[in-house]
Amino acid sequence: MTKQRIIPTATTNLRRTWLKKLGGIESVSVRNKEWSILLNEDTRNSLMIEGYFVSRAELADIIQHPKYTEIGYKVLGYFDAAVANYELAFQQYKTNEFKLTKPIIRQIHSLMFRGDPTFSWTPGEWRKGEMIITGASVKPSVPFKIEEQIERLVEIANTPGENLIRKVAVVHDMFEQIHPFPDGNGRVGRIILNFMLVGHGLPNIAIKGSDKNKKIYVDALEEADGIVSEILGGGKTREPLGKPLIQLEDVINKSLASSLDIIICSRYDKVKNLLTLQETAKELGKPLASLSVACSQKKHICAKIDGKVKTHPDLFELPQE
Repeated sequence: MTKQRIIPTATTNLRRTWLKKLGGIESVSVRNKEWSILLNEDTRNSLMIEGYFVSRAELADIIQHPKYTEIGYKVLGYFDAAVANYELAFQQYKTNEFKLTKPIIRQIHSLMFRGDPTFSWTPGEWRKGEMIITGASVKPSVPFKIEEQIERLVEIANTPGENLIRKVAVVHDMFEQIHPFPDGNGRVGRIILNFMLVGHGLPNIAIKGSDKNKKIYVDALEEADGIVSEILGGGKTREPLGKPLIQLEDVINKSLASSLDIIICSRYDKVKNLLTLQETAKELGKPLASLSVACSQKKHICAKIDGKVKTHPDLFELPQE
């Protein structure tokens, strides 16, 4: 049976058109309310995937009033590494000079762990020993292969091409298979994923860290492993972006839809007041139940604002010129 994509291509294109219409990505800064929300959710969920749980209120408090506890170091390390590198990626986007490099990858890791006293290795250095990932179907790269395989990853990341989401998915799974650092590979890999998105004019995403969503994400990585192993092995796959990684691409697309919706809805609410789903369903003459399901699956542009899911009938169509 052919797998169906969760997010239709038409809906993805609709979001990108609305983002462009509403001014595109304007800045990557904690002073920007839209980005502050995205950065906090990115940090909170990426840590949750690794087993570090912090509420939205606790995370905001740690960021505003740094607390040097075990969880405080994790929050501040991730947040600082993300902000610094997303700002770099945004500057690259503005000048049309996107480039991921080995020093950038090392810097992400170094910023994340430079102040963490619980980190037992040198921040920013590749691991020197073998590694086994519990429950993983593939074995991480042997140490002497790390440099060569990271160079292959960087080459693919910087290769021009229209299918950005597939490239991001391939690079992300490559990094997680290589597992170049002794610790922190999941978090660094998700910042690299977002570095690529921001560097191409899109917002960073938060891959959800709840048990259900974490399983979907891990399953998606495992599905991609076979294809990506061939790319890392060299020689067998001439076109590294030729095969779809459907599950992983969908995880990224759905997370991207959520980030785009926050920006689009926040800005459009200043143009016209957004409506609740009940009001929108009535105006469009659609059943509320089906609209709610479609919105939860991100098949329509919608976002939670002031505790309620809101949208506008205008956002169901391409913007007028």
